[in-house]
Amino acid sequence: MDKYFNKIFVISLYDKEKRWMKVKKQFSRRKIDVERFIAIDGRCKDQNPKGCYDKLKSFEISYNVKIPIKKGEKLKEMIPASSLSIGTLLLLREMVKKKWKRILICEDDIILGKNLEDRFKQGIKEIGNKRWDLLYLGSGNDSGSEGISMKSKKGYKRSFLSDYYYEDFYIKYKNDLRLPAEKSKKISEHISQASSPGGTWCYAVSLAGAKKILKLMDNNVANHIDQIYMKHTKKKELKSLAFDPPLVMHEDISQGRDTDIPWEM
Repeated sequence: MDKYFNKIFVISLYDKEKRWMKVKKQFSRRKIDVERFIAIDGRCKDQNPKGCYDKLKSFEISYNVKIPIKKGEKLKEMIPASSLSIGTLLLLREMVKKKWKRILICEDDIILGKNLEDRFKQGIKEIGNKRWDLLYLGSGNDSGSEGISMKSKKGYKRSFLSDYYYEDFYIKYKNDLRLPAEKSKKISEHISQASSPGGTWCYAVSLAGAKKILKLMDNNVANHIDQIYMKHTKKKELKSLAFDPPLVMHEDISQGRDTDIPWEM
């Protein structure tokens, strides 16, 4: 993986040292070099509205971004979400500036799958010369169907996401946050076209993709970064592929999630 990516980043808040060390050990065991990118701290839940607003304005000035707030939108939710988008924007700007061909961006609450490198190499081989803007090593929503069934069968368990879906469905892989694929289709044995990928816990960006994303965002970071990607993928402005099944899973969130970024099903 080190040879395929110019850089591998793990986005982590400065005071989440334990999380960083935990994920770093997973990569180190596989002899994969990663860099910690200190996340932009958008937390303001313990501040009054003025404190949150002041943080918003300081972000706009410091990072040359736009955070337009819609009527009724909660600052304590939008600012932390925007802060992750700002951090991503900074990485993409640096990528374009230094002309990195491909980078991998991960969050600090991930679980690397077994035989990660061998499965990764196989998937990359299958992709061949196909162009992509985003390549998800792990994602949710509609981004593949391997290991997802609408019927209960041996080795599968009911997904807790069934509670938010129109009917029960079952998953083979622990912590799989995907929904039954409605539009995503296989393009090879281990790779699917992701029609509506969710989450940003581990994904790659190509140089061409970074340029597209920066143009599409136009410095507007007033949304969760995964929602920004999803929107433009749905509109076919970004070409998104996903490993199917995923190579990287999110830590278990079925019983709740320790997060500083507002997130709802």
